[in-house]
Amino acid sequence: MTELRRPAALDTRQYDRSQFDCGEPALDDWLRRYAGQNRRRDTAATWVIADADDRVAAYASIAMTGIDRSVAPAGLAKQAPDPVPALLLGRLAVDRHHSGRGVGTALVAHVLATAVELNTHAAARAVVVNAINPNARRWWEHLGFQPFDPDEEECPDLYLLTTEIAKTLDCEP
Repeated sequence: MTELRRPAALDTRQYDRSQFDCGEPALDDWLRRYAGQNRRRDTAATWVIADADDRVAAYASIAMTGIDRSVAPAGLAKQAPDPVPALLLGRLAVDRHHSGRGVGTALVAHVLATAVELNTHAAARAVVVNAINPNARRWWEHLGFQPFDPDEEECPDLYLLTTEIAKTLDCEP
């Protein structure tokens, strides 16, 4: 079993992204073509978990966002400004060779810890995600994320209040 390193900010000169394959071509392509551009343009920061040879095993991209209070769930909108400040976990992917090892969960834990730290410097009421499919939605819900519309099974948008992150970090993968 390949040993993996702690999460680190993507350095396109250091980390090999060329062989990354999570099974979703759009996510693979984004890592290869756009992750570096997004960082240079200050639109998204990408964090990676890599192996000892600097091959990317998993990545997550994060950015600041605002949620229109009129469409936000009551728990998110209550006593919040408009727009509601949040951290967007825009992309999360694990290479197939590392799937099922808890690498994605570890990377999410890193992002959530980052959200808690960020919240001490600049308010972020929640972390929001957009589940790529129903299986991903169930995985996010297992981690404590709530759908924007619980009555709509196809709703891909989920959130986790910053105040709830401690519970999520204690959950088992």
